[in-house]
Amino acid sequence: MDWRVFIARPERVQTEKIGNAPDRAGGERDGVLRSCKFVAKTGKDGRVWLSIALFAASLLAGCGGGGSTSCGSCGGPSPAATPAISPNTGSIFAAGKVTMTDSTAGATIYYTTDGSTPTTGSTVYSGAIALSTTAAETINAIATASGYTSSSVATASFTFTPDPGAMVNVQYPASSTLDSNQFQIENAATGMVLGIEGQSQTAGSSVVQEANTNSTDSMWHFMQQVDSSGDYRANIENMLTHQVIGLSAATPAGGVAPPAAADAGAQALQYSNTGNDDQNWVLYLLTDGNYLLKNHNSGLLLEYDDSNSTVDQGARATTGSGCACQEWTLVNTGNPAYSAPLTVQGTGIYVHDPFMTQDQNHVYWLYGTHQTIAYSTDLSTFTYTTKNSALGACGGTQATNDWVLEDNRCADIGPDFPSWTGLQTPPADNNGGNTDVWAPSLMFVNGTYYQYYAIPVEPDTAGGEAIIGLATSSSASGPWTDQGWVTRSWSNTSSTPIGGFGFVEGSTDNAIDPAPFVDASGNWWLVYGSWFDGTHIIQLDPSSGLPSTTNTTVYNIARRWWGEEGPFIYYWNGYYYYFAPVNPCCSATSPYRILYGRSTSPTGPYVDRGGLPLYDSQGGGGGTILLSAHGHIVGPGGQSVFTDTGVNGTSSLPTLVYHYYDGNNNGTPTLGISRIAFTADGWPYIP
Repeated sequence: MDWRVFIARPERVQTEKIGNAPDRAGGERDGVLRSCKFVAKTGKDGRVWLSIALFAASLLAGCGGGGSTSCGSCGGPSPAATPAISPNTGSIFAAGKVTMTDSTAGATIYYTTDGSTPTTGSTVYSGAIALSTTAAETINAIATASGYTSSSVATASFTFTPDPGAMVNVQYPASSTLDSNQFQIENAATGMVLGIEGQSQTAGSSVVQEANTNSTDSMWHFMQQVDSSGDYRANIENMLTHQVIGLSAATPAGGVAPPAAADAGAQALQYSNTGNDDQNWVLYLLTDGNYLLKNHNSGLLLEYDDSNSTVDQGARATTGSGCACQEWTLVNTGNPAYSAPLTVQGTGIYVHDPFMTQDQNHVYWLYGTHQTIAYSTDLSTFTYTTKNSALGACGGTQATNDWVLEDNRCADIGPDFPSWTGLQTPPADNNGGNTDVWAPSLMFVNGTYYQYYAIPVEPDTAGGEAIIGLATSSSASGPWTDQGWVTRSWSNTSSTPIGGFGFVEGSTDNAIDPAPFVDASGNWWLVYGSWFDGTHIIQLDPSSGLPSTTNTTVYNIARRWWGEEGPFIYYWNGYYYYFAPVNPCCSATSPYRILYGRSTSPTGPYVDRGGLPLYDSQGGGGGTILLSAHGHIVGPGGQSVFTDTGVNGTSSLPTLVYHYYDGNNNGTPTLGISRIAFTADGWPYIP
């Protein structure tokens, strides 16, 4: 039989019988339409008819057509699905757009952008909506579709904030160019570039913006200072003055920048790389390709302040797009920050704290920490000495030495001197087989090689427990004769000094990194020191090579709170040039770099090119950068300087010898050799 359908109650579907089937008044019968069970009820009179099309639509929406399969929800049209807004809320920092979708087939979306409730008279969504870049914005949306009622209102609120940028690690290999090349720093608002006022060399001169004439003072080099995930601090080196951008010309006390350096409006200036925090900058790359330069000390941004025409620091806006005056375009000039070191090869190039000299046959001899000794006849191929090497063979004296047996090379001084026994417990090299010897330096006087070396006491939990010794030989490759101790240190006040070496508890220096030299008058000196209270000079007795008994003064030479060590003094054309690496050493991400100063006296005072003294009792000593990281040349330092006479003795070339941590070889300490040139007024640089 057939039934016609009409609505009786929301929870029940009523039908009328059509045809000859028996019926009883008020009776009920069960029936099934599609998959939804319903109850059919006949009445005696007053029937309300429901068209089969509307009923089918109701069933499709609520009973198997996308809605509930429960008969209790089959009583009428369902609402369309609520629109999905993407992104669905939050802060944006670029000229973003919002998109909307709806899961109801054939749905039309209506929306408003002023926070009002949308209706079918509101704007029809037809594509991505551009968000306001000047004010907060709330988007409301509904959806409608045939056979459905209007959806619930979808809401998304947005505020426009300045792009915070993504923190950048400038060090190779994380960046292939930022620490490799010279850059110009161009202001996004003015199109002008950063430079030094008057192209002055004086420390404290203002950093200014200037028209781009490609002058050297508009060239800058980014050097990583701290390389730690989430903390990439860099220094910004000017390639004319080799000073860095900071916010204070006051000498820092223990590295603490004065309070004024944290103030908004503090003028940017150049200063010696003293290591204080106002010289540290964190780079943030913006989505538009520009950069923010945030000062690590103040948290403020480098900016051009057109209200007073200065380059200073200021806070980033919290709404809107932010000031373009705080955005900088880094223009890669393609020019390397420093020239590449000379090409070297061979087994002997893997060295730490290298010292180089030439013997009377013009052979180059290379020495380094951990008993390194190698030679070269061309300043290119360096070969470790071995028990059978062409030069410096040690088979007769070191055949049973662990250096030969385990490392297949000779020790610089070997076997260990008996006097070393007890300094390291156990000895720190070759699994307890040999004493670890650091940073040897030599001078050749009257047919004798004088080698000064350092031995750190082991174990040593506090540092500053070390001793400097002297050995002599008639040959650059030894064998060597023990001449005793030169100076020692024991800064650890919580442990009792070991006996037999003359240690005195509570010394403030560090007897590490010795380097002897002879002054223009023929006097002998030794410069040494590492961190602690800086570097020092003592006079030596030419008759023994040991400390003078008539001049016992310890001269303070340089002090920098954030580490200075490995000092070396080189006499050239009337000046004593002081070179030293600064910052922590000895890792594949080391921020080591070489600073310099000069004096007309071997004992100082030494000043840098910007006019700052190298020694400051609070650790704020200066120093002009001679060489810093560039590309895979990471952490250059541990340097010495010699005059290269060439392979035939006809040259006279001041030459810098140093190690670097090779970014292309897992940070392996590797030999670097670079020539030194001098300006017309006598300041050194790497050409």
